Amino acid sequence: MSRWRLLSVVCVVVLAVVGWGVAFSEDVIKVGVMFSLTGVGAPTGKVQTEGALLAIDEVNEAGGIKIGDKVYKVEAVVRDDETKPDVAVRRVREFIEEGIRLMVLGTFAHVTTAVNEQILDGSAMVIASNSIEEKVFRKENKAPYFLTSQGAVDAIGRMTAEYVIKTFKPKYVIACLPDYAYGHGVAVGLKQVYEKHPDIKLEFIWTPVGTPDFTSYILKIIESKPDVVQMGQWGTDAIEILKQSHELGLSKHTKIFFNAIVASLAAGIPPEALDGVTLGMWLYHDLSILKDKDPATYENAERIRKAWIAKYNNIPDVMAAYAYMAMKELLRGIQLAQSTDPAKVYQALMENPEFMGFKGPAWWRPDGRPFYKYAYFIGIGKGADKRADKWDYAEIIEAFETEALCLPLEEMGYK
Repeated sequence: MSRWRLLSVVCVVVLAVVGWGVAFSEDVIKVGVMFSLTGVGAPTGKVQTEGALLAIDEVNEAGGIKIGDKVYKVEAVVRDDETKPDVAVRRVREFIEEGIRLMVLGTFAHVTTAVNEQILDGSAMVIASNSIEEKVFRKENKAPYFLTSQGAVDAIGRMTAEYVIKTFKPKYVIACLPDYAYGHGVAVGLKQVYEKHPDIKLEFIWTPVGTPDFTSYILKIIESKPDVVQMGQWGTDAIEILKQSHELGLSKHTKIFFNAIVASLAAGIPPEALDGVTLGMWLYHDLSILKDKDPATYENAERIRKAWIAKYNNIPDVMAAYAYMAMKELLRGIQLAQSTDPAKVYQALMENPEFMGFKGPAWWRPDGRPFYKYAYFIGIGKGADKRADKWDYAEIIEAFETEALCLPLEEMGYK
């Protein structure tokens, strides 16, 4: 054999070995992770990312995902939507071009809505972990492989309106909401309930996203003298309106009900600004209220909470918890489907819809959202002197079990 032929054979062998090495090192399943790491959604987007990554860590530490005879580790490809719909759409296209067709994402409703529209062609499967307008889940609007682990913002309106009417028995309510998809969805839910109570006057005040000074809006509320004001800002806007409401003494003039608070927002609000404020919550890290009533749900929530503290030295924020559940379900779908094909993963979850989350037993509906046993929680904000630790910003006083979480499937266009 000539030395040139020998060299050629050696080169082929080397290339083959290198090739096998690359294939082995690439025995991973890549999933997209995209939240608002910059922009007004940044306080929430950071912890959402942590939630998705913790879910991946747990699956990898348990051995990964077995498809056929091969075992795969899961790798997250993390990107920032910058709290901008156009950026989010561009990032989704990038994921798809790179062969990443399974994603967990969603911090702001208008951004997630734009993503749903982008994948109407079935090019990707997305599990969003934030709430969006209920109309997106209608059969004619929902992308074929789109789900959200949280649900519809309209439900926030329905559930909080039910509580406010039952508890405070108001005659005049002002809803102070942000002027974009999230706020408008909440407004739809509020109207659905208040329209059944024509004796209660409901008025809306809209605030632009990124408002630095809420003084004029707060003064208008004070001058109007409602029995209750239902607030629904998000991101840094939520922090600012509650701080400024305290500074202007709004609670001396009316009852404040904040529709949806999360730990990442509460951390930026002075304790005195939350003291005594009634808070609506999708979830809270301390579910002691369920300890005797539902030990299984309580113990599951405690298991995840302890894992969170061990990993991040922090408690699981509401939005982080939904990101965790979204990723857990995406990876469960891959395992069930024995595939990373969006259609097969989606179908696997639809055929095996039941799962256990922070909020007890849950199941996926055909409209792409889950129904949780415990739909919503009500808490009372704590001042500094009432807090046991830095995470203890509220006391949960009620756990909702209500059909108001989701409209009937028939109303959503499903039979």
